[in-house]
Amino acid sequence: MTALLSSFFLLLSLSGRSLSAEEPPKITLERVVDGRGNRVCDIASASVKTKEGRLSVRLVRGLVRSDLFLRHEIRRGAEGKEVTIDEIRMGDGPPMRFERGGPGGRVAASSPASTFRYFEQDLARRTVRCNLSRLAEETDPSLLSAVADYLEQGLEDDGLAPEEQPIFTLRAVEKRPPPLSQPVRKKEPLPHDLVEAGELKAAVLAALGAR
Repeated sequence: MTALLSSFFLLLSLSGRSLSAEEPPKITLERVVDGRGNRVCDIASASVKTKEGRLSVRLVRGLVRSDLFLRHEIRRGAEGKEVTIDEIRMGDGPPMRFERGGPGGRVAASSPASTFRYFEQDLARRTVRCNLSRLAEETDPSLLSAVADYLEQGLEDDGLAPEEQPIFTLRAVEKRPPPLSQPVRKKEPLPHDLVEAGELKAAVLAALGAR
């Protein structure tokens, strides 16, 4: 664990971030199983407070062929206003990014190729959904399918965790019909002495420290 934290502090240093020394990263490792106890996927969550604000990351491994990363950041912008940045990406690919300047303001959604701005209350409009679908496709052709799998497997938290905001947004775009019945899923702690637990820790800490 000490080696992992050292790697995390190095990543933050290289990315120019300042970490509050009074609060090390908080990490949760979970295994999602079905009604028979069979593994569905593993989830690692990590959060940290910085001088700029707070970051949190969720990594989902085993749901689809690539790891699914959800990243949420709150920080102060150039004018002192609070800025919220959410990202979703597949594996080592580029992220689809959502930047919000405050409640009721415009959302800037970006892929590696283009940017589209809209108001949150217009998410149900067809033009907004079509543009978000285009950005998701530009980011990764399997992104919307991964979002649908996430929802179909019942992985979302009650009340919606902050880093799940891209899931909430993109579920309005994905055309897959909802399942007839919600599957039985249970989250249980993932033992820290497992090899996969160490790998999950390292991956989620790296994602937490990367820009």
